[in-house]
Amino acid sequence: MSASDPARRPMRRTIRGGRPYFFDDPAIDKILNMVVVLGSEVWTLRERLAALEAIQVRQGSLASGELDAHDFSPEDEARLAGERKEFIDSLFRVLQVQVEEPRTQPVKAKAKTKAKTKRPNSAAKGRKTRR
Repeated sequence: MSASDPARRPMRRTIRGGRPYFFDDPAIDKILNMVVVLGSEVWTLRERLAALEAIQVRQGSLASGELDAHDFSPEDEARLAGERKEFIDSLFRVLQVQVEEPRTQPVKAKAKTKAKTKRPNSAAKGRKTRR
């Protein structure tokens, strides 16, 4: 079958059985997922920033080094602080869910059990017992 064949079935885009785990500890998988997502976002932003800088320098509306020397206004700093908080919240959301799950589940009452004590029989009083 060729790639342009209309009878060709599209590939599945979901994985059967849920999310794959690579490490014994699920927390490590979550951290790995966070790092990969963050890395892809950082790289995308670096490419876009490089493209914007190149376009602006080529069009003459931005001098080389001007971007590094830019100072934000107090309003811009406040807006960026809010966006930074949203970013950090989304970055750590996977861990926050793990922390909040036990809080929302009902607490099961632990049955109090009395410790049973063995009473030595009269024949064993004089001997040492093995533990």
